[in-house]
Formats: sequence, C-alpha cells, structure tokens
Amino acid sequence: MPNDPHRMCRGPRRPFFTPKPLLTPLMIAALGVAGAARADDGVTASDALLKRIERLEAANAALSTEVATLRESEGSAWLSEERAAEIRGIVADVLADSSVRDSLQASEMTAGWNDGFFMQSVDGRFRLQVGGLIQARYIYSYIPDGQSGVNIASSPVADNVESRSGFDLPNTQLEFRGHVFGPEYTYRLRGQFVNQDESAIGSAPLANLGSSGGSFRLLDAWIRAEVSDGIAVRAGQFKLPFAREQLVDAEYQMAVARSTIVEHLGLGYSQGIEGQFVSDDVRVMVAISNGATDNVYGALKGAGSAPLNSDWASDQVDWSVTGRMEWKLAGRWSQFNSMTSPPGDEYAFMFGVAGLAQSGDPDTGTSPNSSQPNDWYAVTADASWMFGGATIFGSFTYSHMESGSAYVLGGNGFGAPSTFDIGGSDSWGAVLQASYYFVPKWEVFGRMEVGSADIPNIALITTPAGTASLDNGNLFTALTVGLNWYIDGEDLKWSSDVGFAFDSVDGVWANQPNGWRAAAEQSEVVFRTQLQMAF
Repeated sequence: MPNDPHRMCRGPRRPFFTPKPLLTPLMIAALGVAGAARADDGVTASDALLKRIERLEAANAALSTEVATLRESEGSAWLSEERAAEIRGIVADVLADSSVRDSLQASEMTAGWNDGFFMQSVDGRFRLQVGGLIQARYIYSYIPDGQSGVNIASSPVADNVESRSGFDLPNTQLEFRGHVFGPEYTYRLRGQFVNQDESAIGSAPLANLGSSGGSFRLLDAWIRAEVSDGIAVRAGQFKLPFAREQLVDAEYQMAVARSTIVEHLGLGYSQGIEGQFVSDDVRVMVAISNGATDNVYGALKGAGSAPLNSDWASDQVDWSVTGRMEWKLAGRWSQFNSMTSPPGDEYAFMFGVAGLAQSGDPDTGTSPNSSQPNDWYAVTADASWMFGGATIFGSFTYSHMESGSAYVLGGNGFGAPSTFDIGGSDSWGAVLQASYYFVPKWEVFGRMEVGSADIPNIALITTPAGTASLDNGNLFTALTVGLNWYIDGEDLKWSSDVGFAFDSVDGVWANQPNGWRAAAEQSEVVFRTQLQMAF
C-alpha cells in the first residue's frame, strides 16, 4: 500500500480498534475483579470471569468486522488523500527551490533578474545591470484668446495660438550601471532620446528643425569610488547636488513633470568631481564642476553656462562650487529616492540645504562685453515628510546673477549672440506639494508654485527687438492637481494632472517641456497625461 498522507506528522497509521492490545489490559482488570469477587447464587468467581471474557471476545470480533468494512469502503478516500499529500510535497519542494534561487540571484547567479536585468562574474567582482524608461505623454495647452502679449515677429519664445496639443516622448532612456573590481567601484551610464526641439533662428519664432531632432543625448556618465566607510569620490557627468526635486530621477516624480520652478532655478547636469560623505543621519555632497546649466530666465541667459556634454575648451565658467547637506531625522535614505511614499512605508523626514557659487563668461569673442564676467549665486532649502501613504514636500530657492555678458538664445540666428551688461537680477521660487493614497494603488496630489523674476535692466538687451516684453514683472503662480495609478509600483504607472496659471505667464517663465507658454492673458490651462514603464 502507498504511504499514508499523514505519516509526516502523525506516524504510522493503525486500525481504529486493535483487539489483542486492548484484550490484555481487560484481562488483567477482569482477573483483579475475580480475585476479589465472591460466589453468588452458586456461581463461582472463576465461572463469572470466563463468562465476562466470552462476552468481550464476541464484542471485539464484531467491532473488528465493522472496522474492516469501513476501511474497505473508504479505500478511494485514502488514495485521494495520498495523492493530495504528494501534491503538497511537490509544492513544498518547488517553494524551497524558489527560495534558493532568490538567494542565488543576489550572490551566485551570473545572469537573471533581481530588481533589473543583470550579468555578473562568478566571484561577484564585476556586475552590469541594464535598465530603461519609456514615458508616452499627451499635452493640451490653452491660452484664452490666444494672446501672448509678445512681439511675435521677434520673440524667440511666444506664439499667438489659442490651443496646442499633441503626443510626445519626454523621457525615453537607456541605462547601464553596476560595479567593477568589487562593489566599492560603481558606475552609471545613462542616455536619453531627446524630443525634436524648436529653436530660435534669427527673427523667426520657434522654428522647427524637423527630423534633425530625436537624437541620443548623454545624461549620466560617472565613476564612483568608496575610499573609506561613508566617504566616496565621484567623477564624470552628473546632476549637481542642489535641488532635491531635480536629484530625484524622472520616473520617481510625483506629477507628470517636475515643477516649473525647479526646471528654471535648478542647476541640472555638469561635469566635474564630487566628494560625498554619508552617515546614518547626515549626507554631504560637494562638487567642483564646469558650472550649472543656466535656465533661470529661459531664453534670456544671465550666466550663459551650458555644461551638459560640453568639452574642456568651452570656457564658459572659470570656477564653480556646489554643495548640499541633508539631515535625516527619521526613515531610511532610500525612501528619498522617490517623491512618493506607498502605504506601509515607515515614517521618514529629511531637511536639506544647498548652495552654488560660480563665475565665468560666455566668451563669444565677438561682442565688446564678451569678456565681462557673469557671476551666479543660488541657495535652496527643502523639507520632505513621508507618512507611508501620504507625503508633504516643500522647497524655496533664491538666485542672484551679476550679468556682464547677458544674451538671448538665438538672438543672432546661427551667429555668435550679442551680449549686454545688464547688471544684477534676482529670482526666487517656492513649491509646496502634497499627496495621499486613497486606496493602495491610487494617489491624489496637489502642487502650488510661486516664482518671481526681477530683471531691472532687461530693456538694455535690444537684440532681438521686443526682448524687453519677455519680462512683464508678473509672479508665476500655478496650481496643479492630479492622480497617479501605480499599476505595478513606479515601474508601470499612469499619471494625469491639470495646471492652472493665476497670472499671465511671462516669457522668462515659459517652459515648453512642461506645457506652459508665454501669455498676456490670465487663466492659462495645461492638461497632461502620461503612461510610464521603467525596467
């Protein structure tokens, strides 16, 4: 007979009633009673004992017959249970094997999937992890009456179209990362297929360069070495350590796009060297670089530095230092790699401050003021609360420029731009953002942005004509509300939001990637929806 399914936990199976083992104690008990019994009505004690034994044997025989009948009738049930036990055993073996495979993926396997596709050497000294990002987006932009308030014949940023809409791919990326010669030497190589850009050519606004767009642009390309516990050095091209919202990768943002404030006042990518210190509660990063990416006033360049993928001879910046310090009062550092906090995450709180100081000039070599320096100073502070199902984020950024060689991008067509000494200018911006998961995979969020750009001498820039109208002195005030559906975490996510501008959007705040266009009218509306896949 096959093994019984209950053997593993209950031992060998026995009949419900076994005559001989039970008969022995009964006989002992009967003999005890007989020894103490007395004759009654002429019947001796031994005669009474024999009669008791006969009755017990008869009852035992009848019970044995019933047990045999019962076992015969339930034979198929025993077989069914045995099959179920075999299946349970197979499932247990598979689960055990799966557990072993999971542990091997992180240690002994040389290729597979472990939070990303990877290949590594047998000894683990070399590892390559491959990933990517696809964001498919639709944007609708509406300006009441289609009035930009800017001289269209000369402006590099404005149009008088009431509604614009369409699909695009804002972030299509490929990434390679891992370590070499041991986990202490890490690297990251990441690039992006950029959108077909609209460029200012001479006096023509927003001239489209056609199929020349869509090229592959290098983003991250760096090597990082841990020199001791908590201390590391990074060299290459990377995001400057400044605004937290910009340091968080595109796939881990809250809304469809970053805030317009950080897109203008953040520092972006640069090339250089960075020192890092990380402890349980404090993280410090200091970078010496080719300078920050100047997008403070959009097409108007007060600093003129554009270090992304630049060569050593660009000579736009003489020196540049950026630093950021973060204090983590609760939670884990990894929680702040994302702007959201899924239900079940532990409470986390972090406060950060950062600053930039740089000096240099565009060095066009053609204008009288081309040798005059452009100095740029900026500071920012931010706070992040993670509640495990809800978040609050706030930031404030201030920027000051002393622009001896300011110019307008595209102001002279394909020739070197004319530069002008416009002196000092100031800008600031604040962002307040909150989110809440009303069910495990659905999150609502809201974001308020306020920004100001004060450029007293913008009228000195006369090329192209009408440039002064880029800045009307208005605050940039926009409210955005939206919804996230985490289909499979942030790896597969659908996001939608709608933004409303309370004041007209000045030309210096126009941000086409985010959907905001220069306008003379209030109540500009931008709707965005996006499907994201990260792998």
